[in-house]
Amino acid sequence: MSATDTLKGVYFVFTCFISSYFGSTFIMLPSLPLAICLPSLYRSYVQFMIGTWMLLPPSLYELIFGTKIVVTGDQLERKESSLIIANHRTRLDWMFLWSVTGRARVSAMLKIILRGDLKHIPGFGWSMQFGSFFFLSRKWANDEKYMTEKINFLANSDDNYKLLVFPEGTDFEPKTKAKSDKYGEKEGWPYLEYLLHPRSTGFMHCVKEYRKGKLDAIYDITMAYPKTLPHRGEMDLLSGRFPEEIHTNIKRYDASDVPRDNDIALEAWLRERWYEKEKLLKTFYENGEFPVSDTQKRPYFSDSANSFRWPIFLIWNAALFLILYLLIISPATRSYFLFANVTLFLLSSTGLLEDLDRRCEK
Repeated sequence: MSATDTLKGVYFVFTCFISSYFGSTFIMLPSLPLAICLPSLYRSYVQFMIGTWMLLPPSLYELIFGTKIVVTGDQLERKESSLIIANHRTRLDWMFLWSVTGRARVSAMLKIILRGDLKHIPGFGWSMQFGSFFFLSRKWANDEKYMTEKINFLANSDDNYKLLVFPEGTDFEPKTKAKSDKYGEKEGWPYLEYLLHPRSTGFMHCVKEYRKGKLDAIYDITMAYPKTLPHRGEMDLLSGRFPEEIHTNIKRYDASDVPRDNDIALEAWLRERWYEKEKLLKTFYENGEFPVSDTQKRPYFSDSANSFRWPIFLIWNAALFLILYLLIISPATRSYFLFANVTLFLLSSTGLLEDLDRRCEK
């Protein structure tokens, strides 16, 4: 990587961090009283702002690094309550998928399952708590009740939420691949070259709980990186090591076609999706593209779907410069900023920030 790439990488990480930091303190925190008196309005406001911010990282890496987004397969429908499953090739897949959800105009409705220790990170963690993302301890005894409550809210909401789940449980790397291969061999499962064997417990729980409310479809997304792979996660971002191309193939399954009330059949259904993914990825890395039918050869997104990038880039950068300027010249702004940080730290550390609106509605 060149010095220019490193500078770009530092700019990317700084902009994403400081925008989430200022967003949580200057944009989100003032709306907290609405969570108490008008929780529905609060939720709409927060979802809009989080969805808008989720367009910023794709705008940055597409405009600055020239990352090309290639999407094939079925359309990701806005007016559906759905579960999205995907392979976990890198630690950053969730962020790279924002290029797809942004163009499909579903970013505001997207919820992601993250590691529990991320929720207390200033800026990013606080914003994700405002957005009611999922934070798991990775201990099922602790996570089961937590997931049940959150999924029940999504499934019974009037909004069409989309929950992103990585059934493999962790990203693909030599250590996790060896562990997955060993377990798969013990269970007598077919060898997977491009994937980890999926873990079925969390996925099956999501499906069963979603079905207690509204589940229209399950979307199976297969991700591939034909050139540069950011295998070191955040360190690659800092050094400016971004993928030149991100390919995603989307397959939609109607919820009525997914096994119901039978754990063995549901687990088998998930494994079958992974065996299909394996074949897809084998074809991709042999031919450089996912196979598409004649009806899918049209552009997945229209040219207008790219129009969000420059406005988002300019608006967020202008907002950041304005806030930085006010922090420099205004004692009142600095006092508020200190108050906001203390308040968010206390709310986060005491568990009061996450799902505040849902608790107030009860």
